[in-house]
Amino acid sequence: MNEPLHGPSGRAETIAAFHAGLGLDGPTWRAAGWGSEDLQRVRFEALTRAAGYAGGTVLDWGCGPGDLYFHLRAMRLPLHYTGVDLNPAMVELATCRGVPGVSLLPVAETPAGRHDYVFLSGVFQFADPDDPLYYLSTLEHAYDISGRAVAANFLSANRPAAARAHDELYADPSVLMRFAAALTDRWRIDHAYHPQGADFTIALLR
Repeated sequence: MNEPLHGPSGRAETIAAFHAGLGLDGPTWRAAGWGSEDLQRVRFEALTRAAGYAGGTVLDWGCGPGDLYFHLRAMRLPLHYTGVDLNPAMVELATCRGVPGVSLLPVAETPAGRHDYVFLSGVFQFADPDDPLYYLSTLEHAYDISGRAVAANFLSANRPAAARAHDELYADPSVLMRFAAALTDRWRIDHAYHPQGADFTIALLR
């Protein structure tokens, strides 16, 4: 992969190029960038578990092909789903699969409205040397528009060096814990569900 471009526009282009390289004709978990269907599922389970998901209005920020929608629907809880993504190809794929409420999120814009739950799965894949903590402002906005909880997953700084890519973001769980504690006294972190401790999920609760 080429060196990632920096800033919101650059990150969007890097993400689009990454997914284009994976192709859109195979399994949707592969198009979304996960290593397997099982690894996608355990991340979705970690998100809903950490958020205490009990049904309601959901914003899937970075919805990709819409796999989270089908995961939530299978839980048979009340669901009003909204999905946004920076990548037009992903929005088209999700729409073609019958995922409701999906739209393109313009680069450098953030979602509006109010949602019981805001989920961000795979959104923070790439690093940005010009704005290394960009993910904190995104999380704070997600918390501001959530009514019950926001939950996001991250590649962990504890991931073994041999399993890292040079352009990806590996977040320090301790940084996220301090950030969470500054926003709310109700938060959870789960660093136990992924092999080798390579991934973690954090939720900020209302």
